[in-house]
Amino acid sequence: MKTKSLFSFILIFSTIICTAQVKKVSSKTSVKKTTASNASVRSNCPIYLDDRTGTVYAAGPANMYVTPATNEIDVTINKTDGKARTTVNIYANNAFKDRIIFENGRDTPSKSKTITGVANKQVRVEIVNGSVANTFKYRATIAGEHFSLMPDRERAEGKLSVGQTKRTITTTQGSCTGKTRVVVNRTSGNARGTIRIWEQRGNTWSQIKSVTMENSTADSKKIFDLNTGRKLKIEVKNISVGNQLGYTINAIARK
Repeated sequence: MKTKSLFSFILIFSTIICTAQVKKVSSKTSVKKTTASNASVRSNCPIYLDDRTGTVYAAGPANMYVTPATNEIDVTINKTDGKARTTVNIYANNAFKDRIIFENGRDTPSKSKTITGVANKQVRVEIVNGSVANTFKYRATIAGEHFSLMPDRERAEGKLSVGQTKRTITTTQGSCTGKTRVVVNRTSGNARGTIRIWEQRGNTWSQIKSVTMENSTADSKKIFDLNTGRKLKIEVKNISVGNQLGYTINAIARK
């Protein structure tokens, strides 16, 4: 009888230990998944137009292509290994803009160039290995000073021909920098208009801006620097009778 009781006690004690170990392993796995998810969100931050790693050999260059939504980008090359002399050429619509040069050696510097005049142009970053026997390993990023949060990454444009008509745009996502700039331009017409902006909070939308655009060329551009990283809804409305309002709308992540 005592032997049976002792056996039951050992069995129960072993079960408790095994259960605790399983919970401990499950907890560790969950933490790893959360960490990976957070890293993915950071790497997809819309302020980066491209972010990649690679190795360049003498056989041919590596190329990166982006089309910035705004006028200025930062090209950063981190040399992570290798000792090849390497030239990084930067083009906009096939016109040469600037270059970065890495001399021979095993040093691992980081070099950057700020390139302007690239809005809505195809930018090509060409990484050329100038050595026959050596390689060049790198991490390259192209960061926009701003990056469009609009559908299709393009500003919206149109014309409100009749009074009380309106256009509403919803951004594809929030700004990962926690700061957003909204720009509304009058492109034609002299109608008075209103601009309203909402931010998404859970399942609801809260209005954060409401202004009037007067019917004069002096009041043709509105810029709103908002301290929010939430999705936005932007409305432009024609409130005149008999006048039209041509417009462009853009929402961009800002540093």
